[in-house]
Amino acid sequence: MADLTVQPLPSAFLPSRFSRAMFWATRGSLALMDQGLIAASNFGIGIVLARSLSPQEYGSYALAYAIFLLLSLAYQAIVLEPQRVFGSTLFENSQRGYFRALLRIHSGLGLGTGFVLGGLALLLHILRPTALPAALAGVMIAAPCVLLLWLLRGAFYVRMSPQNAVAGSSVYCAVLLIGMAVLYYLRQLSAFGAFVAMAIAALVGSVVLLIRFRLLARSDQELVGWKDVSLKHWEYGRWILLSSFLTWLSGDVYYPLVSSMSGMAAAGDLRALLNFSLPIAQALNALTVFTVPYAARVYQTAGLSALLAAIRKIGAVFVAIAVCYWAVVVVFNKPIMDALYRGTYADVASLLPLIAIGSLPWNFAYVPTIAFRAFRSSVSLLVIYCVSSAISLGIGIPATRMYGLRGTLWAMILSYAAALVTALMLLWRKVQADRVTE
Repeated sequence: MADLTVQPLPSAFLPSRFSRAMFWATRGSLALMDQGLIAASNFGIGIVLARSLSPQEYGSYALAYAIFLLLSLAYQAIVLEPQRVFGSTLFENSQRGYFRALLRIHSGLGLGTGFVLGGLALLLHILRPTALPAALAGVMIAAPCVLLLWLLRGAFYVRMSPQNAVAGSSVYCAVLLIGMAVLYYLRQLSAFGAFVAMAIAALVGSVVLLIRFRLLARSDQELVGWKDVSLKHWEYGRWILLSSFLTWLSGDVYYPLVSSMSGMAAAGDLRALLNFSLPIAQALNALTVFTVPYAARVYQTAGLSALLAAIRKIGAVFVAIAVCYWAVVVVFNKPIMDALYRGTYADVASLLPLIAIGSLPWNFAYVPTIAFRAFRSSVSLLVIYCVSSAISLGIGIPATRMYGLRGTLWAMILSYAAALVTALMLLWRKVQADRVTE
């Protein structure tokens, strides 16, 4: 069976600067397409559920998803983040063996996440039987499958062949669309059903990617010990684990805060507003996933000056995309809200500009974090998220208690602005320190 992955051509073999630009532009577009398919699928689910469920039930879906994100942080920090760096450097010549080792790690973390979610659903069902336990039961089923899809798509990004990741995300999108259509036709739409549809779609997409990457084929020459991989990933990802938890505190913590202080319907309102931040966040995340291996190679082979030049170009692209997106959303916020939610959340449409004001600095902060990942400076990420989460809790809790949803949004604005300022200051200090030592 032929290897379907595509190795990137070294820049030296590309005949001109134009050819190199087209090479990276094509792969960047494919990365955006891949992430766009996932983002569109999740965004579509959120909109369909918002139109079909009561605000209380939709709030349960939002809170359950936030809890899943919290528990998936360990997976992202210990598996996915190190994969983007080590897959393109330390294990560049033994990638199938490396990803086979990652599959073993996935089995433990994925099933562990599902077990914790199942236990939490059972506990809440006993203590407070509402729509939330059923939603968490759905997340329990979806978690291992969705995490596997994340892992396999990341495998192709390491090899700079996002076209193969697009195949998996396309299958995921198609199967999920069919599943939601069936639930809608049978009038069985619910948070639990949506998560089960996600699980089935992610599992089918993962099978497609497994076949394409030939992970099931054994090769003694490419064996990589999973314990050795676990140790290296832990050494790199332990700080990112804490940073990721602090990231959750900077944003998704508002769902339990709002639901506990203002009711589950308020959590539904918050989710309806934050749905608009998902497409741009997913797009920039796609570009980040695609550019981190490239930035790591540039820093390793050409040094700091070359990396900074690359970061400036990446930053210009990120800023342009984010500003254009939010300009459209803010200008047409009322008709967009009416079209998507059929007037259900019309009373919070005036708050959408606050979402844009808060999201822009967070979108811009992606750029310096690419440099920190290339430096392998996970401690810098930790500092950024410490500052952001401290403001989220220190200001977010009293602001939400006193001013409700509007107070929550202003706390998010301050938190994300502080994250951007901190990131830029740390990057400037890193650059100055490296120049002194040269």
